[in-house]
Amino acid sequence: MSVHVYLILLVACLLLSLVLLWRLDWFSLQLCASRGGAKRSRLPRLLKPRCPDDCPACRLATPASLGKGPAPGPVRPWHEVKSRRGAPKRVNTEGFACPNQQCRYFGNTDAQFHALVGDGKHGKAEPIQTFRCQAYHATFSARRDTPLYRLKTSSQQVAVVLSALAEGLDPSAAARVFGSSQATITRWLTRAGEHAQTLHERSFCHLWLPHLQLDELRTRLRSQRQVQWLWLAIDPRTKILPVLQLGPRTQHMAHQLIHLLRQMLAPGCLPIFTSDGLNLYFYALTAHFGQWFQARHQGRNERQWQVAAGLMDGQGKECYRRRKLVRVSHVMRLGTQADLSAALQAMGFSGRLNTAFIERVNLTIRHGIAALARRTWATAQQSPQLLAHLEWWRGYYHFVRPHEALRVKLEQPRERGGKRLAQRYRQRTPAMAAGRTNRRWTTREVLSCPLPSKSA
Repeated sequence: MSVHVYLILLVACLLLSLVLLWRLDWFSLQLCASRGGAKRSRLPRLLKPRCPDDCPACRLATPASLGKGPAPGPVRPWHEVKSRRGAPKRVNTEGFACPNQQCRYFGNTDAQFHALVGDGKHGKAEPIQTFRCQAYHATFSARRDTPLYRLKTSSQQVAVVLSALAEGLDPSAAARVFGSSQATITRWLTRAGEHAQTLHERSFCHLWLPHLQLDELRTRLRSQRQVQWLWLAIDPRTKILPVLQLGPRTQHMAHQLIHLLRQMLAPGCLPIFTSDGLNLYFYALTAHFGQWFQARHQGRNERQWQVAAGLMDGQGKECYRRRKLVRVSHVMRLGTQADLSAALQAMGFSGRLNTAFIERVNLTIRHGIAALARRTWATAQQSPQLLAHLEWWRGYYHFVRPHEALRVKLEQPRERGGKRLAQRYRQRTPAMAAGRTNRRWTTREVLSCPLPSKSA
């Protein structure tokens, strides 16, 4: 063989040995990383706080303009203006309001103040109350400003179908079971979702929540390849879900979630936050919980943002190997572990940093909404349709469905008659635990609750 052939073979052997050495080094690094070698630092990466200027919603929020003209004069109650002659008022009008914007009692739901009286009933499927405004001289239906407005189907049938959708039944399956078309059921669900969202905004405001857990749930739409995430927050004490957002897993969505949460909290409320290892929560929390102050810098006054001193944010970072949870490491982004444990123990919790409550409600949502179940064909077509279903499920979850962990033991068992055992516990819903209502609602009551426009 010639010298050239030997040189070519020698070069090939050298290249092969270099490739083998590189592969061995790569496997050794991967093995050390998987076993948590001593060379790898376990210290959490320091994150830089943000300010409200980084939140798009905070930048767009501007104070209300003052040049709207003089304020209207005070309106006298109708019982002081009307004539004393005529039949007495027999129909309860509490919660209803005149829908005409030109009326001086527009948006007023106080039965002792507005000018509403009963004016008979109408409807073929079931009797529907009609109200008349004596000040504006106009009539309207009691179903005005509800999802049942101008529906020919009975309210009981609509309530049964929507209850089944909130308990995990797919709209296409509901169409086969109840006999209504899928388009009709989807229209009912869209109306109920918008109604439940308005009810949530008016019922759950000025909340005092000392502890909140944050997490996101992965889902996919049928008409899109893009993965959607359901952003959630839960209060472990009352089990209410104050905020709910659907969108991508980006910093913008994290800012939007915390911005809505900050608006719902009572002034001065500073909760303890626990979440998974997503750092987007840290940036959103530091941008919304704090205050501006004037600082002297290079001979001039500059506005600087200071994060709230008592803000605590803990993360539970999960490590998976071959789709199995190996370990969970706890990281305190704001505050100390001792302060967080002491604060949680004062609330009645174990004091350990965890996200158990939000993880459990994720399972409840997957069981309650067919489009979010794992390995299902009942995926939603579009994002607004899925969001409407989520809003309706949350309204059903808050007001209708009792929570097992919220029940209260009665001092004296209540006899129920017959062969039934005496009632030992009082069932409560999250809305009852939060003090927003004193009883458990039915699905029909949620749909029939009027939500008139507020007066300007």
